[in-house]
Amino acid sequence: MPVIVRHSSRLAVAVIPALLVIAASVMAFYKITYLGYNLNAVIQSESYLLETVLEFDGHGSPVEVSMALPQSLPNQTVSDEAFNSADLKFEVVEEGGNRRGSWASQGTVGRRRLGYTATVMTRNQRFLIDSTLPAVQPIPDSVAQFLLADSAIQADSPEIAALADSLGIAESRTLLDNIDRIYQFVTYGLRYVNYSGQTDALTAYHIGEASCGGKSRLMVALARHAGIPARLVGGKILEAGQSTATHIWVDLYVRGYWVPFCPTNKYFAEIPSNYLILYYNEQPFITHTRDINFKFYFNLRKRLVSNLAGLTGLKSHPLDILNVWATFKRSAISLELLRIIIMLPIGVLAVVLFRNIIGIETFGTFMPALIAIGWRDTGLLNGAVLFTLIVLFGAGVRYFLNRLQLLHTPRLAVILSAVVLFILLLTGLGVSMGFLDLARVALFPMVIMTLTVERFSLIAEESGMMKAVKMAFFTLLVATCAFALMASRFLQAVVISFPETILLVVALYIYIGRYSGFRLMELLRFRHILRQESR
Repeated sequence: MPVIVRHSSRLAVAVIPALLVIAASVMAFYKITYLGYNLNAVIQSESYLLETVLEFDGHGSPVEVSMALPQSLPNQTVSDEAFNSADLKFEVVEEGGNRRGSWASQGTVGRRRLGYTATVMTRNQRFLIDSTLPAVQPIPDSVAQFLLADSAIQADSPEIAALADSLGIAESRTLLDNIDRIYQFVTYGLRYVNYSGQTDALTAYHIGEASCGGKSRLMVALARHAGIPARLVGGKILEAGQSTATHIWVDLYVRGYWVPFCPTNKYFAEIPSNYLILYYNEQPFITHTRDINFKFYFNLRKRLVSNLAGLTGLKSHPLDILNVWATFKRSAISLELLRIIIMLPIGVLAVVLFRNIIGIETFGTFMPALIAIGWRDTGLLNGAVLFTLIVLFGAGVRYFLNRLQLLHTPRLAVILSAVVLFILLLTGLGVSMGFLDLARVALFPMVIMTLTVERFSLIAEESGMMKAVKMAFFTLLVATCAFALMASRFLQAVVISFPETILLVVALYIYIGRYSGFRLMELLRFRHILRQESR
């Protein structure tokens, strides 16, 4: 009888995975062939969550704050805008091709915190300038104003005229040649210095160095002198984290197009994918009433967004998993949760491979995958650091509790409470210091972290601290791999478009579940014995 059972078991192991693979393949084939499925609809693009925080102290007198706002342009898309106006009156004003948010109050007392958030997507844009275009081009009335001199861009100055002559800028040359001569001088002839104040074109030329603003004003002055309409562009270089820095570059008018140039970061007829345009022309990014202890900063966080048009089209298919989204949405369940649920079996694949094929021990069976889920908002690096801090703090609490000789469940409850308080402390520090990544530690799976602390402490007591640290490291390693699998844009696109992929993963789990040979770590550990037996 046992022989029959073992034979039946082996047959099932061979047949069931094969049936799963066939079922998944048939479903995918039908969807691709007859329903027109593809991955383009759900492949995500990189975007940034832009948050601008403005704070001031009101003293009962009128307060006004104004800030340039980004807008959707050919190279950038702005969506999901939200404004925090506290008790101030707020409005958006559009003028001269710019948008500004204005907050005002007739009498505010005490600390106020204003804010603006939006999702921004930017893309690289390059222009090819015809090398045969003559230096003199038709100038429409609408851009004629961008040939004029002003107090900061002294395009009519004799010194600018002399400089243009020395650079060989002339009407007899081509437009591209004149632009290149201006660009080369401002980019490489002027040393970059990170000045905080405003530097006009002549000052930058006199001292031979300037920040992005000074370089750009000198380039605009030379271009206007050469008869090329030019304007300043103010914006933000998108980099994750907190900062107050803005950036200035130049647009030159070339045969009906505004072509971007950045003499500071050496972009010729190109705007890179991490440049966000906030305003055009000479104007401050922020204005505010004086003597209100004003300060501001940006918080930028990289995120991925899906192609909305593609998702809409995909949801029209009868078999699409995103149709379930409509049901979930009615229950106030987010699409992010659906994504986590559907990617969890893929993340667990890392756990199975490391435990059953490589032979690495971790805290808990699926704990690394659950920890990886907690990293979705903090990111990999911050998540790993916070995981380490929480485990060390919890282990310290656990060490102290040993002296009280508590029962298991009350001890876990105390550790859980301590971990919750520690996470709340980190969250509070993150909010007060403006570090949103630190604030997002509140989304960590607290119960999972509590159990991790308990296992870490038990292993340290029973097998030594080295063993506990080693398992903590392996847990981090496996969690990192699980995070990489679940965060993969390609895998997300595949699994969301073809959820039957999970059947393939289940088939793989069944095969791995029947594997009884040496694991990689065991082969390394017993390699000397195996060599002796083979001789």
